[in-house]
Amino acid sequence: MLVDGSFLKAAYKGTILTACTQDGAGKILPLAYAIVDSENNKSGKWFFIQLNGVFGVQEGICIVSDRHEGILNAIAAVYPEVPHCFCTFHLWGNISDQFKKHKDQLHDLFCVVANACTIQKFEYFMMEISKIDERVPGYLHEIGYERWSMLHSKVKRSMVMTLNITESLNSSNKHARDMPIMRVLEFMTNLIQQWNYHSRKKAMKSSTALSKKFDKLIGVNLLAAQKMTVKPATDKLYTVFEGVKRNIVCLEHGICSCGRFQMDEVPCPHALAVIKLNKLTPTDYCSFYYRRNHILETYETPVYSIPDESTWVIPRKVLENVVLPPKGRRNAVRLRKKRLQPSSEKAKKKRKFSKKRKFSFSVCGQDGHSRKTCGN
Repeated sequence: MLVDGSFLKAAYKGTILTACTQDGAGKILPLAYAIVDSENNKSGKWFFIQLNGVFGVQEGICIVSDRHEGILNAIAAVYPEVPHCFCTFHLWGNISDQFKKHKDQLHDLFCVVANACTIQKFEYFMMEISKIDERVPGYLHEIGYERWSMLHSKVKRSMVMTLNITESLNSSNKHARDMPIMRVLEFMTNLIQQWNYHSRKKAMKSSTALSKKFDKLIGVNLLAAQKMTVKPATDKLYTVFEGVKRNIVCLEHGICSCGRFQMDEVPCPHALAVIKLNKLTPTDYCSFYYRRNHILETYETPVYSIPDESTWVIPRKVLENVVLPPKGRRNAVRLRKKRLQPSSEKAKKKRKFSKKRKFSFSVCGQDGHSRKTCGN
């Protein structure tokens, strides 16, 4: 579950908090949204209490955020037993700000470390990072490996390492955030209703057992598996040779020594080489979350349309309540439409060098000198 907040731009401002996840096809699945005054401890705690009341604490749940202090405190109060992970993109932004001198050298190494599947690979590239800047490993250790490293995570993050899902949702409602609160809520309802309808329609039209994303991933891994050699060790264990490298595969427990099989819950090329040798079906070794029937179950309950406001039956005690506008002052400056990009996200602009201007003296008509330097 990914949680993030975005500022409203209407007269009374505020913040819209959203909680999203991915469905079995890798599509955005919004879970909840709410409008609060700001991302503080009180509003964050209230939002997570509502989430807990609806979804509870399910098996394998994990919360991903951008390390905002209000969200951190709220999760610790409402979900103390649930692993709380950090968005690796936001974490990299913090690293690039604190260790600016070597950020160009550290970027690729940090991405490899965050997505490493084996302890050997993780430790090797952490050593490479320490050679560039010995302060960075200590900084990452202080944050906690289990919060940003796929290898050390206490739950399977299913390839979700960033808040790109919530950023996509924030981009979709960017123009609606200028509207009054009621219009924003109506926009969000219609948006989620439309997304869920199209996701269910695509799943119904699919002719494969898995979703398109993971069916394509298996196709790519099958091509890589053709270059590998398999030698059985026992009826359950197999040694897969990839050039000079060898990996151990156990189909019964869904494990490969490369680490990819058990993390993604999709057969890696080594596992597919074994599956191909035994003439088995690859989809039988994938997580049931990626199956077409499970995706259809995800969208069984539709997002119902809101009837016209003129037909609402509002209790008298609600009508008698006087809702005062929140205290606040609108800034005099023009409101920003786009979010501020960190330095790591900005594309480096190519400098345009103009041709050197040639000077000429108008009296003698010769180039390369002026009145002061003219020798004629």
